[in-house]
Amino acid sequence: MGIFSKIKSALQKTSEKISITITGKKIDENFAQEIEDALILVDAGVETATELARRVADKKFPKETTNVDVQKYLADEIAKMMKPYEADLFHQDFSHEPFVILVIGVNGNGKTTTIAKIANILKTLGKKPLLVAADTFRAAAVEQLKYWANRISVDFLCGKEKADPAGLVYSALEHAKSNGNDTVLIDTAGRMQNRSDLLDELEKIKRVIKKIDTSAPHSTILVLDGITGQATHSQVETFLEKIGIDGVIVTKLDGSAKAGSLISLTRKYGIKIFAIGVGEGIDDLKPFDATDYAKAIMGI
Repeated sequence: MGIFSKIKSALQKTSEKISITITGKKIDENFAQEIEDALILVDAGVETATELARRVADKKFPKETTNVDVQKYLADEIAKMMKPYEADLFHQDFSHEPFVILVIGVNGNGKTTTIAKIANILKTLGKKPLLVAADTFRAAAVEQLKYWANRISVDFLCGKEKADPAGLVYSALEHAKSNGNDTVLIDTAGRMQNRSDLLDELEKIKRVIKKIDTSAPHSTILVLDGITGQATHSQVETFLEKIGIDGVIVTKLDGSAKAGSLISLTRKYGIKIFAIGVGEGIDDLKPFDATDYAKAIMGI
């Protein structure tokens, strides 16, 4: 499947929810309310849903306008809203070597698999990534990252079980310099946003990284689970405040009926979206494109 086809297929549950609500409805003064309800159902946020419904209500559509015409209009409006938050993780300034990518997030959001997908793309771009298993307290997490590193044939580094994660990261950056790794991807332990002790450990990792390179980490990525919808807001808020993030990657959108949450996330926090996960395969991480996303959730 092409990239757009893949995204459209992945966001089908969300677009179906919108289509069921508004398809076949007469385009009159009640139609805007139907649209608002549909957008709230897919977690686009009340404020966004209200604004988009108002735009539909205020627009002078020709008499022959169909539901599909309105869906296209809404897709255009959503794309305009989302365009400022597109960010290409894979074609930025990689002049810092090693380029350090710190990946953080709550347990179960798909962090480790996402790191493997990022590394696989970077490898196709001619990079030499090093995967670092800094979740030293979970043997399963280390084994999972090692499995992916072997599968995609990239370098891998781990420490002793229950070793200090910050110390391991320090060693990893020194290793990358001597081994010629131009990019370093650090997998961290899952942090619940309400556990200050775990967040403190992440802050320590960032401080250690800066001791080696004051400009690093060059990209701090928060991985979010697309299925949880608006529940991602509290995660973004906490990690932004405590750790600082450069952007998010949203996973599991292929199983989500709440993909509208990306709209409310960007509008509330001004956060960049680096990529979206649209399946379990190694190639199922796609750069975020506002136009493709807007068309897909509107079922176009």
